[in-house]
Amino acid sequence: MTKWSVVCKTKRKGGLGIKNIKKMNVSLLCKWWWKIEHEEGLWQTIVKAKYMSGNNLITLIKHKVDDSPIWSDLLKIRHIYLRGRSTKVKNGKHTLFWEEAWFKQNPLCSLYPVHYELCLNKYITVNQFVLRNAQLNFSRWLPTFLFTSWTSLVDEIYSYPFENENDVIFWKLNNNGKFSTKSVYELLTNDDSGLSFKSI
Repeated sequence: MTKWSVVCKTKRKGGLGIKNIKKMNVSLLCKWWWKIEHEEGLWQTIVKAKYMSGNNLITLIKHKVDDSPIWSDLLKIRHIYLRGRSTKVKNGKHTLFWEEAWFKQNPLCSLYPVHYELCLNKYITVNQFVLRNAQLNFSRWLPTFLFTSWTSLVDEIYSYPFENENDVIFWKLNNNGKFSTKSVYELLTNDDSGLSFKSI
C-alpha cells in the first residue's frame, strides 16, 4: 500500500505532488506573522493591543494561559516563521542583539556561546547595546581570552553602518525579500527525498 507521506511528495522527489495539508496549514499560519509585521489593519491593531502591548519584538512574546486558541497556534509555529525571517539593522530598535542573525551569518549567541551564557542582558536589542556603549553585565569577570574576543567583537560591531531609520524585516527564502507560503512549504518539505517522476 502506498504511504500517504510518499503521495504528498513532489513529483521531483518520487511523489504525486499532492499537498500535505498539515504543512500547508503551517505555511498559511506563518503568513499571519508576516502580516503582523508588515501590514496595518483592524486585526493587527487588536492583536498588538492584546498580545504585544509594550513589546514590538515578536521574538520575545511569551505564551499566556488566557491566550486564544488561534494565538496559541500562531505561537506554536513562530519558530518556523523565524527560520525564513531576517533583519537588516538600521537603528537596531527591533532586533535582538544576541538572538538574531543581524551581524554575521548566525546569531551571536551561537557564535559566542560562553559570552552569551555569562551575559545577564540576553534579550537586549542592538539599539540598547549601542546606547549602553557596549557595557553589558556578565555573571562573573571574563578571563583574558574571553575578554579579548569580546572587545574584538565590540570593535567589529562599532564599525557597522548604523542609520537613523527603522530596521527592515525581509524574507530571506525569496529573492525579492517578500513572504510567500510556497517558500515555507518548500522549507518544510526540504528533507523529502525519492526518485524523480518525469511522467505519471
